[in-house]
This record gives sequence, structure tokens and C-alpha cells, in this order.
Amino acid sequence: MERDSGDILDRFCISVLKMERIGEKEAVWEFEYMKKGWEELPVKHPLVEWDIFFNEMLQYHKNIWDLESAVRKGALDHDHAEIGRRAIQIREWNKKRIELKNKVNEIVGEGVRDVRKNHLSQ
Repeated sequence: MERDSGDILDRFCISVLKMERIGEKEAVWEFEYMKKGWEELPVKHPLVEWDIFFNEMLQYHKNIWDLESAVRKGALDHDHAEIGRRAIQIREWNKKRIELKNKVNEIVGEGVRDVRKNHLSQ
């Protein structure tokens, strides 16, 4: 199954962030794989301003990564209120992320609408 443009944008931004922040062998492989799909988007849809979508989506992922970082490291294990605040913020950023994926797919007329029901991004 071929990936739709919104999914390629989303996953490419994740791979870029992994390269920036962890740069391990697996991150390099994922980046190279997703980069191929990313490079095809302007050819398939030349009127879309991909840089704007890329920068917006990358910022969403950076915000999510930063909010999750201290939780992943266990630095907030004793601050349940802060974990709760971060969970709400992560939910809001994920909601924006899904909305952007759907917007891209609507503009280019491909893929299906990503619908989240009873999900943390709701």
C-alpha cells in the first residue's frame, strides 16, 4: 500500500527529528527511506507549498518530543500534576498534527481522513 502525502509529511518530519536528536543507525535508515517519499511530493503536487507544511509539522513534533522527554527519562515520576499538564499539551499538539495531515490529504486529493475516536489526540 502506498502512503498518502499527509502520512509521508508526518513520518518524514519524525525521521528528521530523530536524525537531529539521536542520529543512530536506525534513524539514518528511516530518514533515507522517508526522504525518498518526501522528495516525490513536489513532483506529484507542484502547486503545494511543501516547505510551509514541513516547518509546521516539524514544529509540532518538536513540541511533542520536548514534552515527552522528561516523562520518558523518569524526571517527572513524582510530579503527577506536571505529567498531567504535559499529557494535555501532548494531546493538543497531536490533534494539530492529525488536522495538518488531513488538510494536506484534502488539498492534494488523496488518502483517507485520519479519524481518531476515543483517542488521546481527541
